[in-house]
Amino acid sequence: MTNPKVALQLFTLRDYDKDDFSAKLRKVSEAGYDGVEFAGFADVPAEEMRAILDENHLVAMGSHTNVDELLNDFDGVIAYNKVIGTSYIIIPYYKMESIEDKDQLVSIVKEIGPKIQEAGMNLLYHNHYHELNHDFGDKTILEMLKEEANEGELNFEIDMFWTTHADHNPAELLNDFGTRCKTVHLKDMINKEEKTMTEVGTGILDLQGILSACKSAGFGWVVVEQDRITMDGYDSIKISLQNVKNVMKELQ
Repeated sequence: MTNPKVALQLFTLRDYDKDDFSAKLRKVSEAGYDGVEFAGFADVPAEEMRAILDENHLVAMGSHTNVDELLNDFDGVIAYNKVIGTSYIIIPYYKMESIEDKDQLVSIVKEIGPKIQEAGMNLLYHNHYHELNHDFGDKTILEMLKEEANEGELNFEIDMFWTTHADHNPAELLNDFGTRCKTVHLKDMINKEEKTMTEVGTGILDLQGILSACKSAGFGWVVVEQDRITMDGYDSIKISLQNVKNVMKELQ
């Protein structure tokens, strides 16, 4: 079984090369990444974005797309992502202040998830901390979403930092979700007391256990992300990628 490819969530570099998306993607490619996960397209037309990706030998692994955009411009979202070759449309966040919020999201994904699948892509949900709490009963919100929307409607991108933040074991959660989880955010923390983000492989996460679970599940991709960086962002993404690749070599 082959190791998954590695993409970078471009939110990591949101403060870099803001006016030159081509330069940003070139530097991501030079760092050694196989692909990228978008968090907006900086007003770059789809055909131009595809050309930049192809020029830099990068794959559009996924696109974080908020629910309002999916509801208000569904055809536009699908058209753009088809051009750039996206595999996953990913809901990056949804407020969960009540059980009604969860019910509303379930209703939305049941409507749009099958349409996204018909277009040749899959709809995923990316978790933060709050979906792993027991705010509305014995089950977490993430478990409720898994049970109330089927595999043809919604699957998951589980964030390893937020999973750890909520006192869950990342590798165990991946195994629990099985085929419903399609990829992960590899995001590390220095310690569980301060919960400060750090480069992947330099913190407390069991990177070997996580990547072993990803490989066993047959993931095509894993995604590096770091929301807050204390060094040059391009240096940071190189460190994270090298640590991921080092562990993958051990798993071969």
